Amino acid sequence: MRRCHKCGEPWNDKGSPGTREDCLKCGSSLHACANCRFYDGKALEWCLEPMARPEKPRTPETFNICDWFIFRDPDEERFDAEKSKSARMALEQLFGAAPKVGHDASGL
Repeated sequence: MRRCHKCGEPWNDKGSPGTREDCLKCGSSLHACANCRFYDGKALEWCLEPMARPEKPRTPETFNICDWFIFRDPDEERFDAEKSKSARMALEQLFGAAPKVGHDASGL
């Protein structure tokens, strides 16, 4: 379920919020980078979509007019993470665990 990045209030509409649409509970902007699928607070300029970076606002919590905005769905992300984990486990069962990167016992 899509939620406000600040207070967690559910967003029940089917589409994306308008650029000036605010959360009914806390008043935070819903069309903000912090609510976008491409948002990553640890990424360079906090956006994973390179085409969107020139359009980003000063802070990820303020409204934006970015055409690349897709409202993030935390449930969808959790599902993707679970699929990724199960795929990795299947590969490890098939091929064995990936070798550790680093020095071997000989110190080379």
